[in-house]
Amino acid sequence: MSPTFSLIAPASFTRPDVLEQAARALQSFGIAVRFPDRLQDQRHYLAGSVEHRIQTLYDAYADPDTDAVWAVRGGYGCAHLATEIDWSRLSRKPLIGYSDLSVLLDQCHRHGLPAIHGPVMKEGVKLASDDADLRTASHRDFSALLGLLEGRSPESVALTPVSTVSAAAIEGPLVGGNLATLASVAGTSLAFRAPPGAIVILEDVGEPYYRLERDLWQLVHSGALDAAAAVCIGTFENCVPYGDLEIETLFETWIAPRGLPLYAGLPVGHGRDNLPWRYGSKARIASDRLQFLD
Repeated sequence: MSPTFSLIAPASFTRPDVLEQAARALQSFGIAVRFPDRLQDQRHYLAGSVEHRIQTLYDAYADPDTDAVWAVRGGYGCAHLATEIDWSRLSRKPLIGYSDLSVLLDQCHRHGLPAIHGPVMKEGVKLASDDADLRTASHRDFSALLGLLEGRSPESVALTPVSTVSAAAIEGPLVGGNLATLASVAGTSLAFRAPPGAIVILEDVGEPYYRLERDLWQLVHSGALDAAAAVCIGTFENCVPYGDLEIETLFETWIAPRGLPLYAGLPVGHGRDNLPWRYGSKARIASDRLQFLD
């Protein structure tokens, strides 16, 4: 039996017609979503006040008839909630999303709650896209998401080594997410800190390279990666390069001096592919492949 998802809008506002299109496409795929009576109460570019967004979150976790809590989109605003949530009120349903959700996924992990870094609900529209390649990729990602909820791990994926310290296998918790989001909470109570031995995934969208470098510098010098064992670069969709500077070179400039192995080519982020994974789950890098162990 397919799971049923409680929807939340913890960040930016989404046009209702987009959500309706996504819900229809997901229903055709066999995924049921449950809209609360008042999912959004638009305030400027946000889906509602902090109080409204938190109450919707509490209601979603309290619903006895749903299996997971799914963000309709990211955008901006999740950090507002993370400092105010009473985590003891949340059940053990997994929270699903990415991008601005990175801060909530990280906080869920810190509070011992399950979370999945994966497609947001509104991306269900891709399942009905006129682009056959996009439909195929979306079908694969949503199928993998359902697999995670059924207890199955994704298949291993090939990585491209950018700089390696040794040929030894690396094993540790899988964490990270959106670079700009994680950099933005440095110096706050929500600051991201990779657990000892962690494999850190980073991705972003729509940022010129100088902003990516600023965010990466901020993350590195905040100590966020001090205990990490490796960094994996996801997709950097529509990020404007400077001349012939490549994203791998930009990352290597700040990661290599820390003695951290750096890998690229991970199909995670805002591009066509967004492979879902359990936040904080154990993973292994060996023979230039990322293996999901649980």
